[in-house]
Amino acid sequence: MKNLLLIFLLLATSPVYSQQTFTNLNDLLDYAAKKSITLQSNDIRFRQAKQAKLAAIISIFDPAVNMPVGFTNNTQLPVNLFPAEIFGGQPGTFRQVQSGVKYNTSLTQNADIKLVNLAGLENLKLAKINIDLTTSNNVLSLKNLQENIATNYFNIVTLQEQLLSTQKNLAVADTLFQIATKKYEQGLVKQQDVNDTKVSYLTTAENINQINFLIKQSYLSLKILCDIPENEEVIVKNQSTPTFNAKSVVEENGVNFKNSMLKEQYALSNYRQISKSFLPTLSLALNNAYQLYNTEFKIVDGNWINSNYIGLRLNFNLPTATLIGNQTKARFDYVLASKNTEQVKIKSALEIKQLENDYSKAFSQATANKAILELRKDSYQKNKNLYREGLLGLDQTLNSFNTMVNADYSLISSTISLLLAEAKIEINNKTK
Repeated sequence: MKNLLLIFLLLATSPVYSQQTFTNLNDLLDYAAKKSITLQSNDIRFRQAKQAKLAAIISIFDPAVNMPVGFTNNTQLPVNLFPAEIFGGQPGTFRQVQSGVKYNTSLTQNADIKLVNLAGLENLKLAKINIDLTTSNNVLSLKNLQENIATNYFNIVTLQEQLLSTQKNLAVADTLFQIATKKYEQGLVKQQDVNDTKVSYLTTAENINQINFLIKQSYLSLKILCDIPENEEVIVKNQSTPTFNAKSVVEENGVNFKNSMLKEQYALSNYRQISKSFLPTLSLALNNAYQLYNTEFKIVDGNWINSNYIGLRLNFNLPTATLIGNQTKARFDYVLASKNTEQVKIKSALEIKQLENDYSKAFSQATANKAILELRKDSYQKNKNLYREGLLGLDQTLNSFNTMVNADYSLISSTISLLLAEAKIEINNKTK
């Protein structure tokens, strides 16, 4: 019974692991969209921008309402000087008279509503631009995240393919080692041939270990990038293959240029908003007051005296060093933003050409490396047979083996580069 209880406690307290397997990049991108804290934060920023717009609408009128309530106990009434002749005294003399009532209760209602507020109107425009800018930032963030995920995903695929190739090469290296050993036992070769083939075998075996370490590291990088918890296992089993089209269509993507334009508009609106804060505002002023005076300690009992008024108030903001400094900074921020837009416009056009060139380069390399590998394999097979028959030295045989291995790695790398180029074009075409 105790053993069963112990097992139950171990199962209950042990972490629960889940496993996710991805056979293509799009599935991983969809999964990352749900897990990414970066994208979740972007949604929060968008909601925040929408709330800021509502606040900006209210700030146009900027209603200021207060209702102070006060009770005063005049422990010592103030003394004023009055002409003594009022009280029958000598002309030219004065008499000290206490004035006021000992207890005073006041209730005042004040309201100030702006009727003309140019800075507030510009602030609303600024809030609207901020919503568009936040949306654009979110799209740009999504695009960059997907490109980074694609790079990491295909890096794992490359390592996996290299691992499979190296495992095959390990069997080939073992065959060479067996041939050299057998020939040494027959007295046909020196011990050096056995040592060299064994070194080749051990080197290939260690390459397998190193690739496994790199795969683990790449998985960790992928989980960090996608904000995937440690207890969730991610497995990449890529089943997609390159289309090997001579040319891929790259659509124009203006997300960077649009983002830069919105930043320029935001900087201009911010400069105008600060500049308009120097201008006066016209407000509707409302006041309603009640006063209660008592000679006894009574807070609310008695006759309340009401007074009220309504009027217009013109408010002037005198320039301060802080306000002038903010205006100067905003003006230069706008100039810099406009220059950045010019730069991004040029860069955006070149990025399309760069995607096209990257795809053409990867296509050309993959096509050439495929043909080269077939030739390297044929050369190695022939050299291996010649070495088995004693017609060729080990150096040439090992050299052809290493050349074949490098050709295989080059084909893997170029093929995955072609897949990555296709993925980046797809991300470019759909994320706008």
